[in-house]
Amino acid sequence: MHRFLDYLFKEWFRQVGEALLLAFLVTTFLFTTVGVVGSSMNPTLLNGERVFVPKYETWLVRFGLMQWRRGEIAIVKPPEGTPNAVAQFPVLGFQFRAFFIKRIIGLPGDEVSLREGVVYLNGKPLNEVHITASLSPYPDSYPVVCYENERLTALFTQQQVRFTPEQLPEYLKPTLQMLAPPSPQDLAKSLAGEHCFTGSLKLKPGYYFVMGDNRTFGGSEDSRTFGPVPTEAIAGRANAVWWPLNRIRGLDIPEGFKGL
Repeated sequence: MHRFLDYLFKEWFRQVGEALLLAFLVTTFLFTTVGVVGSSMNPTLLNGERVFVPKYETWLVRFGLMQWRRGEIAIVKPPEGTPNAVAQFPVLGFQFRAFFIKRIIGLPGDEVSLREGVVYLNGKPLNEVHITASLSPYPDSYPVVCYENERLTALFTQQQVRFTPEQLPEYLKPTLQMLAPPSPQDLAKSLAGEHCFTGSLKLKPGYYFVMGDNRTFGGSEDSRTFGPVPTEAIAGRANAVWWPLNRIRGLDIPEGFKGL
């Protein structure tokens, strides 16, 4: 009897181990699902919906066999230290850095800026009717920078928090390196005192600019707060909503991004 119970115990552990290994391989290399928490992707994604993520695409990108595209919805790990990026695991209570769901706005090499609520890509306004048809974007501008005597004195994040170059947290230092040079006119104005204006970011190789679709005041914490994200921070692409069943739908790239 003892040997029989021992056999059952070992067999149970073997089967559980095989099931866990299979689940790990599937969610790491084939596909996984992610739940939407909050309203940062309204009106495109709603709180409580679950999206399908083909994980094999992540590996294809990392091996250089495909690229993420503007307009795709990405599962993003924000940089360490990002405000409001720490979540608490249910029941067990330990904290972890949560994934965000955001839309890819700018690709490596793009120049990105936001002026009075309108996104500009490489100097051209982006038509985001998929948002503006339902929401009135907050007239936000980014990146707002200040110069005095032709030297950078401040960078403002999405929450209008002012950082001097010496005060920048570690996660914003790549942003500093991607600030486009100011125009001669803005530099000339800085000679008379501190001059603040909306600049732009020139994305370095391997970096992406991401934003939530909810552009109302405080609607989304994204690259305007934590800066552009590197390729390795993108864990996959959401290509469909599969839950709840009455809201199943594909997640196509909006028309405004096509042909850019």
